[in-house]
Amino acid sequence: MVKRTGVRRRVHIDLDAIRSTAASAASVLPDCTADLRADAYGHGLIPVARALTDAGVGGFLVSRVEDAVSIADEGLPVRLAVVDNASSIEENGYLGPELFGLDPTHPTAPAMRLEGEVVSVRRVPADRGVSYGYTYRTSRPSTLVLVALGYADGILRVASNKAPVRVGDTTGRITGRIAMDQFVVDIGDDSAAPGDSVVLFGDPALGEPTVLDWADALGVAAPVITSRLGRRIERTYT
Repeated sequence: MVKRTGVRRRVHIDLDAIRSTAASAASVLPDCTADLRADAYGHGLIPVARALTDAGVGGFLVSRVEDAVSIADEGLPVRLAVVDNASSIEENGYLGPELFGLDPTHPTAPAMRLEGEVVSVRRVPADRGVSYGYTYRTSRPSTLVLVALGYADGILRVASNKAPVRVGDTTGRITGRIAMDQFVVDIGDDSAAPGDSVVLFGDPALGEPTVLDWADALGVAAPVITSRLGRRIERTYT
């Protein structure tokens, strides 16, 4: 018998994708520098710095002395700078969001997959209000799934009633307001069971929404979405 220790809240980072994107850039811009502020846009400072060093990136930009010390302790190169505006990043040509598939103007492979878990499934009638304030009501009899991720995990509340998610083979959207620890998805007449995987964003080749899909739906930049993800979410790496 397998004892479960908690619900699945997981971010998987594809370091191979980051390394490949960086290697292509480094071949054109030797000794280039990568912007790794905000914990490498939420992807993990040290694992990403190691992967980028392997790919030939010559240095890293950070905005906290603690981050520079952490990188130096790993024996990796760092050019310490405190950056207070985006224009200085652009003017100096640092590699940034495009390393992680977060820049819609420079399409590259997405590096992050955010996965939650179905914790409850309920069949409800038409006109059933969902979550706080009943900002969403079912238009017909539907199946609602409860997913164990919320704004305490850094899921932006502006994603309520907007963001696409993949539940099994069904692509729906977050329905109703996102709560502290959970949100609801209306999957219509499709089925689901507790323990099923829910992908918020990931690989489009697998039919999953992408973080750029979220950015379009929410009207916010993709780095804002990934950088906010909290420590309660487990990080795994290729």
